[in-house]
Amino acid sequence: MDTQSIHTALMVASQKCSERCLYQSAKWLAEAFNSLPKLDPPSKPPSSYPFTTTFHPPVAPSPKEAQLEFTELPTYLLAKAYFDCREFDRCFSTLKDCKSSKSRFLCHYARYMAGEKRKEEEMEMVLGPLDGAPTPNREILPVINSLEAIFNQWKKEGKIGREKEEDSWLYYLHGILLAKHGNEAKAKEAFEKSIRIYPWNWGAWVELGHLIGTLEELCEEAPKLPDHLIKKIWHLQTTVELYQSSDVVHHELTQLEITFPNMPFLKTQRALLYYHARDFEEAEQVFDTLLKGDPHRLDALDHYSNILYVMERRPKLAFLAQLATSTDRFRPETCCVVGNYYSLKSEHEKAVMYFRRALTLDRSFLSAWTLMGHEYVEMKNTHAAIEAYRRAVDVNRKDYRAWYGLGLSYEVLEMHYYALFYFQRAASLRPYDAQMWQAMGSCFDHMNRPQEAIKAYKRALVASSHTTPGERGSFDPTTLYSIGLMYEKTDNPKEAAKYMDMCVNEDVETPATNKAKMWLARWEFGNGNWKRAGELANELCQDGPEIEEAKALVRDLRARMEAYHTSPLRLNNQTLLVA
Repeated sequence: MDTQSIHTALMVASQKCSERCLYQSAKWLAEAFNSLPKLDPPSKPPSSYPFTTTFHPPVAPSPKEAQLEFTELPTYLLAKAYFDCREFDRCFSTLKDCKSSKSRFLCHYARYMAGEKRKEEEMEMVLGPLDGAPTPNREILPVINSLEAIFNQWKKEGKIGREKEEDSWLYYLHGILLAKHGNEAKAKEAFEKSIRIYPWNWGAWVELGHLIGTLEELCEEAPKLPDHLIKKIWHLQTTVELYQSSDVVHHELTQLEITFPNMPFLKTQRALLYYHARDFEEAEQVFDTLLKGDPHRLDALDHYSNILYVMERRPKLAFLAQLATSTDRFRPETCCVVGNYYSLKSEHEKAVMYFRRALTLDRSFLSAWTLMGHEYVEMKNTHAAIEAYRRAVDVNRKDYRAWYGLGLSYEVLEMHYYALFYFQRAASLRPYDAQMWQAMGSCFDHMNRPQEAIKAYKRALVASSHTTPGERGSFDPTTLYSIGLMYEKTDNPKEAAKYMDMCVNEDVETPATNKAKMWLARWEFGNGNWKRAGELANELCQDGPEIEEAKALVRDLRARMEAYHTSPLRLNNQTLLVA
């Protein structure tokens, strides 16, 4: 598409979403519109669309639809004012006899929102004593039935397959309700229909993305959707949500930034790519740029606070908390930023209080559930942590941190079969994260399944290695030591010695390296290789928890060598140290 067409389409799409009270989609489309390169002003101002406050769209409604909108305009404006004031029942009752597509959509959407409002009012305190089964929205089924009655009428009229742009919004709403009702397959079909009819509705793409749980599902879904500029952005966002951070994804993002050079949303996706790849320095720089450009933008600020937390940037996190609080203290993102600040100060009770506040504002705010689970782990309240993590995966089954947190919590309770299940779910989302496979290996070890543990630890080795061209890749010494122990359990000491030797030869000094040296020293001593055993034991006689065991081995070596009349004992010109 040429730049002028993109300008027009985004402008109109934002206005259409705003007319239907889809404010988040309208905001996103307006940001995209504003981020495009500016065009020269037209010689004449665009003509005003006669029946609404918008500019004339590229494709006007049909004459019949235009006439209906004109007739119902006073009623529609009154109902929209009610909706904006959160008087959803009044909006619904005002519009229930209207026939235009726009009024019909707002009527059913207002009824659904009235149910959401009542549901929020009936909810108990977050993780309180009465906070059990989720409170239902009792308006979902009636609205689904009303919409399906409309679609059945269209079928009788032969309209199915010939729907117009204004009809796409009802399919979009139908998809939202079906997803809430748990019918994800039909919800996907509804979103696909909506997108095929009108691809500029960003909300339909977002809701469809929420229903995709794996990269395989994304690959199956993408060909069903029309080739479109918005599809490229959606594909990128869904890929980022699935924790993919390859060079291909970065290239896709770079290509989109050519069209939208100043779009904050794309910059945020870049920061999240770095964040998921644990490149916290780069992610911090991107978020810094976003914050300088728009200091009052709170979107994704919870992720930025996570980065500052991991990097232990306490003064910067304090500044971010102050800035967010001065902008809007009643946004869930703000509460998460403040909660992270208190967590970094080890004030875990205060952190939980702010994460609860975030969830009181929005029960579906994923970060708050996961972070609250982390806090309960710090407070040794394992059962509360499990409940918080469970709520997180209910909100978004793609959150690997919540699955991993569940695994760790059940491991603390020594329920290793449960822990293994959750670690496997986490590893399926992050197959290149060594931490997931190490946790699985530990579980298999506790379950006395050393062969499976070896496979898991070897996957962790592959994930943790960083190979430079022309150089040998480095491996995690702890994982190498664990593999060695597993081979020892399978009565394969030669293979165990091989991995212990690899652990010792790593440049990094860790507790696992010292343990591997001690193991190898005993192994070499048992095999009569006293010279090698002495070298390893000597290295451990300086300091560390293995010092007493190492000294005892040296004494055994000294006694054995003296028995063979080889005294004073010197190996490689180093005298064996004896306590």
